[in-house]
Amino acid sequence: MANYPLVVLLMTFISSTRGLEVKRIHTKLGDIVGVVEHVRNEKVYQFRNIPYAEPPTGALRFTKPEARRAWPGTLDATRFGPSCMQILLPAYNKFLPNLNQSEDCLLLNIYVPRDMSQSSNRSVMVWIHGGSYIFGQGMLYDGSYLALTGDVVVVTINYRLGVFGFLSTSSTGGLRGNYGLWDQHMALQWVKDNIAAFGGNPNSVTIFGESAGGFSVSLQAIIPQNQGLFQRVIAQSGNAVSRFAYSSLSNMHSVAKLLGINVGCANASGIPATYKGCMRGKSAQDLLAAQNTESILTLQPLKLDIILGPVVDYDLLQSSPDNLLKNKRTASSQFFRSLDFMTGNVNAEGSLFLNALKSISNYKKFNMSDGIPTDVFCGYIVPAFVNAYFGSQVNSTLPSDLICSLYGTTEEGLEGDNAIDVYSDVFFIAPAIQSLMTHSEDNVQTSSYQYIFKRPAPGPKFQAYPPWWRNDSSAHGSEVVFLFGLEDYPTKLNISVSPTDLSLSKTMLKYWTNFAKTGNPNSNDVPVWGAYDVVQQSYIDLNTTITSGRHLYGEWINLWLERLPKLFDTSNPGGAIGK
Repeated sequence: MANYPLVVLLMTFISSTRGLEVKRIHTKLGDIVGVVEHVRNEKVYQFRNIPYAEPPTGALRFTKPEARRAWPGTLDATRFGPSCMQILLPAYNKFLPNLNQSEDCLLLNIYVPRDMSQSSNRSVMVWIHGGSYIFGQGMLYDGSYLALTGDVVVVTINYRLGVFGFLSTSSTGGLRGNYGLWDQHMALQWVKDNIAAFGGNPNSVTIFGESAGGFSVSLQAIIPQNQGLFQRVIAQSGNAVSRFAYSSLSNMHSVAKLLGINVGCANASGIPATYKGCMRGKSAQDLLAAQNTESILTLQPLKLDIILGPVVDYDLLQSSPDNLLKNKRTASSQFFRSLDFMTGNVNAEGSLFLNALKSISNYKKFNMSDGIPTDVFCGYIVPAFVNAYFGSQVNSTLPSDLICSLYGTTEEGLEGDNAIDVYSDVFFIAPAIQSLMTHSEDNVQTSSYQYIFKRPAPGPKFQAYPPWWRNDSSAHGSEVVFLFGLEDYPTKLNISVSPTDLSLSKTMLKYWTNFAKTGNPNSNDVPVWGAYDVVQQSYIDLNTTITSGRHLYGEWINLWLERLPKLFDTSNPGGAIGK
């Protein structure tokens, strides 16, 4: 992901300082000793490396997680535990406090501000990290700043990733998939059962996450088995109705077959009945290496589908998110609408598309530094988006013509920006607004809020941007650093931070924690953030100057949510062009 190396570097350095004081508490599972850190000249109690499930190894690989049993003696929670199996980004080697990886990784970290009174009954925020469902870990994100700002308890978690967390063979081979989602569910159950021992309120829990973490919290919000485990959701740069939130069964079957071939558990003729046992017998390193072969990584050259991620397993996810939310009477829709919901995006989510654009430039023989030729944008890129968005081959040029007429220009240098905007709208912003519309329509019981974030992250850029890239754009992941320790960058990273960025960070910390406590981000010390409804469609613009607006990118979003779907609606006399 385009901006993740930057996020990794900044997050891990901030979270790596060790404290000297320790704190012991008693829980239902046994005693725990954590560490006391000093942040903003105040105490933050940190309990690291707490196991919430039994190790998913051996016979438990490729199964739902099992609840953690009580441990003997006292659990040492003063050091961060290992990451789940993944290919570590280069920045990790210098900054992660623990470089180890293990399948025994179902761990969580807890941040408690100021005092450890169990009677504090603080609201709880559970962070689910992003990383395309294939990399990331909870320890990257220091919850101290949110905890102190809002007087809340913050929890960060690990969950199984890649082949270990999301391998599925659909109806063959015995693998249902979604193990990473089940891990998240188990972690939330652990919080419900145990967070009171840390002064947290088990009946006031907000789940929040960004990118794959945003997709994850949005998916968890439509799973009725989560009833009572959380009351609020903040989905950052990711919503369940996006095609990036989950993988198609056909795509996952292709991935599973290729993985099996790579390790000798399948062949060109298909996936055998022995597949699960064979894959379970392979070493973790062999499976990880198989996942990162060229045959897997190039399976989706335009990056319009995820390689390994959640699937409709008819267990945790009974149908596609779209189908689950279409009818307000479904259990999934009713659960989603019973929660307070905040969601938003950065204004250049399509930064994720830059690497794909480089591949396209090589294939189509143009210089990406000069921009994208209009014939490539309108004749190649846009049709690929149409096919991905509507899930079928389209037998008409009309959808592509409509998109090109709205987004396209005749200036080659601007078509790069247009491609970024289409990608942003298709996979991130339109799904966010679709989710907000579904959540807020005729709903007076819970709240809905939308934001758009427009500030670039401070510090070095870890990706080479083309000359036509807008320097004021906020790349995917940029808002995360404003929530996890931006104020310490000058002293800990020697990175200057402008007063306006510091002010924006502090305001965002207040918005997020206010929402976690009450379902309303507003308070007397921050600009007013109007609630979202289907008529006004209010949003807040998070930038150096905070403003508000209505109908974010209205004409463009209307194209994706109204005009184009009507062309494919078989009940519409003018529709059904591609069916």
